[in-house]
Amino acid sequence: MQIEELNSYTELFDTYGLLLSKKKYELMDKYLNCDLSESELASFDGSSRQSVHDAISKAKKQLVEYESKCKFIESNKNLKNKLIKLQAFLNNENYEQAKQLAENIIENQGE
Repeated sequence: MQIEELNSYTELFDTYGLLLSKKKYELMDKYLNCDLSESELASFDGSSRQSVHDAISKAKKQLVEYESKCKFIESNKNLKNKLIKLQAFLNNENYEQAKQLAENIIENQGE
């Protein structure tokens, strides 16, 4: 797995992992956070590598589906970018632009 993909799944897991079944949660936790391979997980679990692969694939798909429906990560990234911009306005003493952006953030907090 590429580092960007690993980071993406780790972020999804950190956000939505508790929505997975206990078994999928434990597999994904060990797979992502302990850097265990599917073969290693299968040997610890007493199951086949294929069943571990299938469970991880399904968990990844679920995590992506949760984000596509909830958009929590996307919303947080958008809010963070707006706050960085707000901070820059304040640092540059652009108070009118800062005020407008703050109002925009407040008005659109549910989006």
